[in-house]
Amino acid sequence: MNPRHTQDRLTGWYRQWKHPREFRIAPERLDAGQRERIVGHLAVLDTALADLAAAHADIATAQAAARRSAASATASKEKPEEKVDTARLAEAATGVWKAGRKLEQQDDGLGKTSRQIGRSVRTARQALQEGIELRIQDHDGDDYDPGLSLKVLSFEDDPGLTREVVLETFLPSVYFRGRLIQMGEVVVGRPPLQ
Repeated sequence: MNPRHTQDRLTGWYRQWKHPREFRIAPERLDAGQRERIVGHLAVLDTALADLAAAHADIATAQAAARRSAASATASKEKPEEKVDTARLAEAATGVWKAGRKLEQQDDGLGKTSRQIGRSVRTARQALQEGIELRIQDHDGDDYDPGLSLKVLSFEDDPGLTREVVLETFLPSVYFRGRLIQMGEVVVGRPPLQ
């Protein structure tokens, strides 16, 4: 074990021990691997948002140039084509979804760092949905219809079901400006065949 890590744990324990029990803060529930995965997902999101911001800046520059040329005389009324890397955008959206889901799975007593990460993930998801019209759709509990744009990984018989229902989402569906850019992957529960 790293001596620095041990010293940090002892220092943290002493800081909590010297206070009355009702004022002590429980240690973090996330292990190092979980924190690293969340940080990795947030890094992918930052990269995708930076790429998207650069694409929007290019579009704004092109639109300004088109307005200037229209004012001078003969300008075309076409909007410049947006070049957005939807694969990276879907990857970032999936990272935000996974991070949020991992934080939701934490039982109780989330530490300060976990709460801060949770707020950052919620803010990032809201910014994606409102700012660039990116929708991340989780399918847990939804009725399943074969006509849906979903990849079914497996069907599981469940005697407690009366209809086909999505039991678990492994990959969310991601829509960019109303267009599907990532198909969701799910496990569907169905009543047993008679």
